[in-house]
Amino acid sequence: MTQPPGPQGQPYPPGPPPYAPIPPKRSKGPLLIVGGLVLFLIVLIVTGLVLFVNRGEDKPVSHESTPPARTKPSDPKAVEFRRVLSSKPGHCATPSPTGTACDDQGNVYTLGKVELDGSNVSEVKAGFDPAQGTSWYVNLTLDPEGTKLFGGLTASIAKQEPPANLLAIVVHGEVAAAPAVQSAITGGEVQISGGYTRDTAEALAKKITG
Repeated sequence: MTQPPGPQGQPYPPGPPPYAPIPPKRSKGPLLIVGGLVLFLIVLIVTGLVLFVNRGEDKPVSHESTPPARTKPSDPKAVEFRRVLSSKPGHCATPSPTGTACDDQGNVYTLGKVELDGSNVSEVKAGFDPAQGTSWYVNLTLDPEGTKLFGGLTASIAKQEPPANLLAIVVHGEVAAAPAVQSAITGGEVQISGGYTRDTAEALAKKITG
């Protein structure tokens, strides 16, 4: 094949036909820099959002609610259920003679042995009976062993004449309550009632639970 004449009519030198001129390579430096900046900005924005969210999530939560009231005796052995053998107003000696205890009204009780204690009580709470107007009470829930012991104890006390029909609930050596027993209580739910207000019922429940 005959080569076409070169520039100004001069023939190309012998050899393979020359290739078309190759344009100079453009530097990719500026492109890489721009791409890097864009990527950096994206990462920066995303990171900022995550830090913002995390900062909100890591903020400590304030718990200002009061702790729940205790519902079981804190010192089970300090809560005793004992028969009342006799009761009379008088002066409470300190310490009380063996077998006696006083209430906060100054009444002196002669008591029988401990028949069950706070370890048999699983829940103590003050309650309100709307059917009786403003009548508040304190309810004790007994465990299975306490239910059995209390059933036998109350069945025996209910047959007695006053004051032997009273059951003393003694807390730390003081008679917290001495309600009259009207019948055997065999269901494990013991309700102490009789002229309590909300304050006095809650005070008795707190005294028993400690």
